[in-house]
Amino acid sequence: MLAIYEHGQLLLLDPVKLAEGQEVQITILSERDRVRKILGDLVVQYDEDIAISSDDNIDEDALLAEIHEATKGMPSVSDLIIEERREGP
Repeated sequence: MLAIYEHGQLLLLDPVKLAEGQEVQITILSERDRVRKILGDLVVQYDEDIAISSDDNIDEDALLAEIHEATKGMPSVSDLIIEERREGP
């Protein structure tokens, strides 16, 4: 759910179906955190302890197949960016 903060109030950008008095939880993200959340599953953390040396052989086809399987059904990064731009700030 997106909202804009103006004059001390959060203005929701989309209608919501809430019961009167229903409690909600709000998380406020910085622009950087928003990007990290969108890309979170695609970002790989580098760990020197388990890093592959340049001497190791990598089965690139198997790696590509694993990535494809893990991201099956997920929108592409470019689709997420386009959707976010359409929604606006």
